[in-house]
Amino acid sequence: MSDLAKNVEFWDEWQLAAVAAGVAVPLAELGCDVLRTHRKNRWSKEFLGVADDGPVMLDMCLDEPAQAEMLFLENLHPYDAALLAAARSRLGLT
Repeated sequence: MSDLAKNVEFWDEWQLAAVAAGVAVPLAELGCDVLRTHRKNRWSKEFLGVADDGPVMLDMCLDEPAQAEMLFLENLHPYDAALLAAARSRLGLT
């Protein structure tokens, strides 16, 4: 196994699988950010982003991409009211 293969994290694997399943690259990157941030910040299991959430997150991205994007943004930027309002408007969720 190469050193590169050893350094692949579950969030990177999730992103690759999401893109392969048909998720748009920006949304897959956002989901990857949620998984990575959860792990790096040691959020509690009640927050979205534990490794076991991967399949559910993928289903959300495929079934309701706008809602998934909004949920991911809300998890990553819960206090950025301007960003969240702009995203709601852009996604047609207002």
